[in-house]
Amino acid sequence: MSDEPKETYTAREIVLEFFPATPKHLIPRTNAYRLERGKHSEVVICDRSGCELLRLIPVKVAGASTSQLCCDFCFWSGIRQYLQAFRVEVPGSAGRRFRYVTICRDTEACEARRFDDKAVEALLRIS
Repeated sequence: MSDEPKETYTAREIVLEFFPATPKHLIPRTNAYRLERGKHSEVVICDRSGCELLRLIPVKVAGASTSQLCCDFCFWSGIRQYLQAFRVEVPGSAGRRFRYVTICRDTEACEARRFDDKAVEALLRIS
C-alpha cells in the first residue's frame, strides 16, 4: 500500500473526460440551493451558506396510494408512498393563494438526482 493520497474526481470531471460529447444540460454541476427536511416534515430550501430561503408545508395525503406522481425538482416518478405534495403561500395573498409542488420524501436522494436549480428558482421568484 502506498502512503500517497489517492486522487478523487468529481462526477463532472468523469463525464467530461470519458464522454466529451455529452450535451451541456446533462453534465453534472453544483447546485446553488439545497433541499433539507425541517422538524415538522416540511422541506426547507436553503442556499449553499445554509440560509433558509423558503419553507414548503406538506399537504395532507388524499387519493389512492397507488397514484403515480412526479417530483418537480428531480423528475423521478413513483407512487405516493415515495413522493409528497407541498405548498407555499404566494406573498401578499393573505393565505388565499398557494403554489403546489411534488417532492421526493427522501430529500437526500432527490438532491443527488437534481440536474439544476430551475424548479427552485421558479418557486423563489414567486416569493
